[in-house]
Amino acid sequence: MTTPPASIDLKRLAAEVSVQHGIRIDPDDPMMAVVTLNRLVFEQAVAQVLDSMQMAVRDFEAAAEKVEVRAGGVLAQEIRYYVTTLRKEGLSEVGQSQRNSDGLPSLGDAGPTSPWSSWKWFVAGLSVAFLLVSLGIWVGGQLARSAQIR
Repeated sequence: MTTPPASIDLKRLAAEVSVQHGIRIDPDDPMMAVVTLNRLVFEQAVAQVLDSMQMAVRDFEAAAEKVEVRAGGVLAQEIRYYVTTLRKEGLSEVGQSQRNSDGLPSLGDAGPTSPWSSWKWFVAGLSVAFLLVSLGIWVGGQLARSAQIR
């Protein structure tokens, strides 16, 4: 997808050398072959650098996707762990409450160790986790978009 190289105006270059250095060079002079050769070598070097840059961007995007997947997996595992822990704590507290009062605790009894307090923390934690995942996805999209622009 490279554009064809712009041709060098050899007449203009020959005139410029004549003006600046007082040396007469014709456009068909063998010296002009050096200019053309120099341009071709430069174009090849630029093409190689461009290929390397494109490969580096692809590698970076692949690594970013792997990080997103890995972070999502770790986050999901942590959420499962905390949900299981909260569920166990909530069930044990509800069991104790039933043994002590033969009924579910009322919402007004939501002290620091009540099941209702645990559920509030669970909902708060789940909300924060959702926000962090959303932020990670948004940042990943912005990074991918900026890598495509460059």
